[in-house]
Amino acid sequence: MIRNVGDIPVYYEEYGKGKAILCIHGRGVDHRLMTGCLEPVFTQIQGYRRIYLDLPGMGNTPSAEWIHNPHDMLEVISGFINEIIPDENFLIAGESAGGRLALGLIHDMKERIDGVLMICPAVPYNGDNPVRSIIHKSEELDPNGNDSDLKTFLDIAVIATPEIYDKFKNKVLPGIKAADQEFLSNQYTGGYDPDFENESKNIIFDKPTCILAGKQDHWVGYAGAYELLNRFPRATFAVLDCAGHNLQFENVPLFNQHVKDWIWRLELTCTSRL
Repeated sequence: MIRNVGDIPVYYEEYGKGKAILCIHGRGVDHRLMTGCLEPVFTQIQGYRRIYLDLPGMGNTPSAEWIHNPHDMLEVISGFINEIIPDENFLIAGESAGGRLALGLIHDMKERIDGVLMICPAVPYNGDNPVRSIIHKSEELDPNGNDSDLKTFLDIAVIATPEIYDKFKNKVLPGIKAADQEFLSNQYTGGYDPDFENESKNIIFDKPTCILAGKQDHWVGYAGAYELLNRFPRATFAVLDCAGHNLQFENVPLFNQHVKDWIWRLELTCTSRL
């Protein structure tokens, strides 16, 4: 489906009915990463309308010349929210840079957001990230072959099995290949915006939150996400061993259980207010 936000035709997919969950993917991928990890969980949960958008310059949503920084990206997301869920509170699920954008939405419209799920959020940290490592690799995944997609996978994998590689090829790699690399490399600065970072550091959010990080995530680490805890009094924070930036696919049982726990805590909070 397409919804025009100003001059940008934003592509999105929608599943289920009920309370809206806006699902925001990370940099350089698209909505398929989020459907790939969340839809299997929500086949077991009723009452939620999952909305998966492609950010500008990624997936099926084109870039625009005026988008240069996270504030510009948030303008598009906020416009999309006002178009698709204009008169109701909603939830957010954000992965990697999508988790950082979720912080911006909390800053801008906290009163409308009832809960947040952050998966490997790209939160700045002044220290070092974990050292690059592969804890387990199946013998049949031969990095010396001619499979360039496998080499891309192994650059990020912590647990490398044929099953996880298949998920990567079906849910992550298509977004990487569809991304507007000129836009991402030369125009959009991503999360590196001092004003945006300062706003994010002043957020206090007291609604059910789940923050999941990979202990071996050498891309964004976990220490920056940990620093959110004092400002998120209703947060569950988990650092998963044997998980990197593909956490949602590398440790499916724990990922699914934490998402279910987040939903349980959301519903518990709603019931207590009746």
